[in-house]
Amino acid sequence: MIQAQTKPGVSTTSSIIWNLIIRYRTVLILILLIIVFTLLKPVFIRPLNLLSILKNMSYVLIAGLGMTFIITLGGLDLSVGSIAAVVGVGFAMLVRGEFMHALPALLIVLIAALLLGFFNGVVSVKGKIEPFLVTLATMFMYRGLALTLTAGKPVPIVIEKFVKMFGNGTLFNLIPTPVVISMVVLLVSWFLFTQTKFGFYVRSIGGNPEAARVAGIDISSVKIAAYTMNGGYAFISGLILAALMNSGLPDVGSTLALDCIAGVILGGTAISGGVGSIWGTLGGCLIMATLNNGMSLLGAQYHVQILVKGLVIILAVLMDNGLKSRQR
Repeated sequence: MIQAQTKPGVSTTSSIIWNLIIRYRTVLILILLIIVFTLLKPVFIRPLNLLSILKNMSYVLIAGLGMTFIITLGGLDLSVGSIAAVVGVGFAMLVRGEFMHALPALLIVLIAALLLGFFNGVVSVKGKIEPFLVTLATMFMYRGLALTLTAGKPVPIVIEKFVKMFGNGTLFNLIPTPVVISMVVLLVSWFLFTQTKFGFYVRSIGGNPEAARVAGIDISSVKIAAYTMNGGYAFISGLILAALMNSGLPDVGSTLALDCIAGVILGGTAISGGVGSIWGTLGGCLIMATLNNGMSLLGAQYHVQILVKGLVIILAVLMDNGLKSRQR
């Protein structure tokens, strides 16, 4: 009788603990990584290094915020890194030799990035092709375009104001400008995702496409709009990358898609769609940036870093599957 009375209590307690772990798993993983890297390399916790982590995370976070909409919708976009490369080399070529002023050049590459994202959406929706296959193809196409435009060579950017605004400048002589830009994009994304009809449509379509169709939501238009918007996110990431490198590099952002996808999934967005979290994406991208920085401080070589990234992606998917099983 005593055991029968205590079992429900124990079960309830363990269930509560498990639910708390699942709910705050991103924060717990981040705290664990910070503790481990601080113990192994005390310089990790210094303010300058933490600011460096945030700076290097900025373009991944921005791409991840756009990817949050796409994955919540039930899609995927592997071409964001290639679009970012096209943006960087396109801007660098337009302003080279004072051929064009920076503002019209920015407008032109913004339109180009939106069109590339629009192309992804249209081919996927109208052609009824899986987004994975479409964006896998366009990842190579857009990268090839960047390489063709530059003949595989970097194109220097000599506009000091651009480099300071998007790359190496600071706010109050402390906060790197890429961090400021990423935080502004974060707040705008949170508003779009949680406070607008568009965000509601994205979550509805990802959760139950049939119910969304019955409710009168134009699924095709929402999907195309999401991919077009993702081109805009890749545009901002591409500008930051170009400013950080002081040039347009045709091979830049080769791992951007995988980094931001891992960050999005680690942040709690379901790979199957329907459930997403903007703040979770921030946490997930912080985990990826912390891993990159910590491993670099420990002297890990590049091949070890990409090995760990691959393991993190598998871990993220396993966590997502475990969460879904628990919910069932």
